[in-house]
Amino acid sequence: MTQRQIWLNVAGLLALIGLCAGWYWQSTGVRAIPALTHSLKDEQTQTRVFAAQGLAETGVAAKASVPDLLEVALHDPVQYAAAEAAKALTRIDLAAARQVMAAYLPLLQNQDVQIRRKACAVLASLGPVAKPAVPSLLGALDDEDDLARDRAVDALAMIGVPATTVLPALTRALEDKTAFVRYTATRHFAFTLTPPPDSWPILRRRMHDQDKGVASLAGVALDRAMRESAPKASVYAQMIGMNTSTGYALQQLAMQGPGAAEAVPEIMRALQDDQALHRYLAVEALGAIGPQAASAVPVLTRMLTDDDAVVRASAAEALAVIGGAGPP
Repeated sequence: MTQRQIWLNVAGLLALIGLCAGWYWQSTGVRAIPALTHSLKDEQTQTRVFAAQGLAETGVAAKASVPDLLEVALHDPVQYAAAEAAKALTRIDLAAARQVMAAYLPLLQNQDVQIRRKACAVLASLGPVAKPAVPSLLGALDDEDDLARDRAVDALAMIGVPATTVLPALTRALEDKTAFVRYTATRHFAFTLTPPPDSWPILRRRMHDQDKGVASLAGVALDRAMRESAPKASVYAQMIGMNTSTGYALQQLAMQGPGAAEAVPEIMRALQDDQALHRYLAVEALGAIGPQAASAVPVLTRMLTDDDAVVRASAAEALAVIGGAGPP
């Protein structure tokens, strides 16, 4: 190969790298929002799903995409696409996410079983933002349809708060008549939620469940509970301080309630987070801690003027529980 050919090959390679870099620059971050928003209308389900996930990654910068995400969340015939659009809204606009929740709540009692199943799945995708849906989901645990009950269990576990209501409901689901419903409840206790002491006798019985999967997971859940009843709040506080899985850490602290009091200083720092979801979860955690979070009253009072309406409402509730009084 001559020197001229080498240089031509190098030039071609550099041109290709430049084209790829240009494509990447146009296809990531806020620059990709218009294209991603347009893709929410694509005929291919997976394209709509990828578009919703991409918009979720851009966060509040994708505010202009909210109407299109709402359209998918509320009306897409494919459950997975609707759920991903709803999940994206929790990263972009909490009020819009609550709008999705409000639309699906009545569907939990729809005569069409497929609609009830979809309602549970979409509510699960909203996570802790769907906290007001918990009472209705408790009712769904008595649904005559096995899969609807299974998805209601999953939704309650994904929401997680208030733990004083959610954990007893999941404990009850450990004794469901259908194996895969018991499996879902046991799986959450094994990997995502700390089994409360009231669940331990039932988990011991589940270790002898006819379903081998349930029996195996029950052993994992009990082992986890016996080794440590709950991860220390300081572990989650460190995660917040290092910006590592902040949302997960805040949700876990909210579920610990008064036991998370030592994490109050780090939770208070999360109230300044750019992401409304994190501010909401921080407020929920402080409210769950209760009077022991009294040092947070001044900053919670300032949260009554937060840009996000859901955060403001949650702050008012937290202040009422803690004992602080905000401005009239």
